[in-house]
Amino acid sequence: MDTASVPGSVVAGRFRLLTRLPSVGWAHRWDARDVVTGRDVVLTLVHSDTIRARDTSADAMRRFREFARSEPGIVRVLDPASTTPFVASVGEPGVANAFDPTTDIGTPAPAPRRTAAFVGGAATLVAVLGFGGWFVSTTLFGGDYGDVKNVVAVPTPAAPAVPVAPPSGPILPDGAQVWSAVRAPDNADDAGLAVDADPNTFWSTDGYRAPFGDPGNGIGVLVSFAKAVDLSAVWVATPQPGAVVEIRTPPEGDGTLASTRVLGSDVLRVGVNDIGVDAPPGLRQVLVWIAELAPTGTQFEADIAEIGFTGH
Repeated sequence: MDTASVPGSVVAGRFRLLTRLPSVGWAHRWDARDVVTGRDVVLTLVHSDTIRARDTSADAMRRFREFARSEPGIVRVLDPASTTPFVASVGEPGVANAFDPTTDIGTPAPAPRRTAAFVGGAATLVAVLGFGGWFVSTTLFGGDYGDVKNVVAVPTPAAPAVPVAPPSGPILPDGAQVWSAVRAPDNADDAGLAVDADPNTFWSTDGYRAPFGDPGNGIGVLVSFAKAVDLSAVWVATPQPGAVVEIRTPPEGDGTLASTRVLGSDVLRVGVNDIGVDAPPGLRQVLVWIAELAPTGTQFEADIAEIGFTGH
């Protein structure tokens, strides 16, 4: 699973990715939360292959970490061993730097008047600052890091404010429990592992001699939210293919599957499975229902490594 693109993932066992931020084409910037201190930070991830592609020196990784530490607002660069294959830096929210496509938060950078003068000035800066010119030299003279067309933007007139719908983003679960109307909950104590933002832990069903057959005989994870949410998509990560998953409304008072409604479904593949949903507004719970188990040797079971939600 590509940690850099999965909201809800926890980097280095400490920083939970919340919302993707605008960034230059060779970096991934996220609003993130330090789960130890509860503070909001900006986490920037740059792939090691990208760094080595632009700097072929033997100490490219060290040079890039020193460059990152020198940027405004960066308070620390994490141990690369804990963030492989990325180099991760922790920054203060609201402070612009080289990873941000604007020079000031919300204000596009002014376009250069003369390209030649700009490049010449950059060359002078490299000569004066030595290593401090790493970013300028690798970006201007060694090519770019992919799509960097947003590094310099032309200012546009401010548009009048108009009401808009809240943007979709990751929705963090508040809890989870195993639910079934016809059987005892499988591995009930492990339900929280399906929503702990750690794809290396998972909730599993028991092993069965049949794949259920009738969806009403299935079992699922009932996920709760801290407040009412409007869902637009659900994703389910698994290390094992073949299980059929249905996203359903929560069971009503009679506690039967018939009281729920299917919002979306998919046959799981290894990795992250995006499932579009047609969900009513204001949900406080969602049932992730295992309608059919996957074959594993002589038995049938299902493994859920992580469940994530998008909406507002």
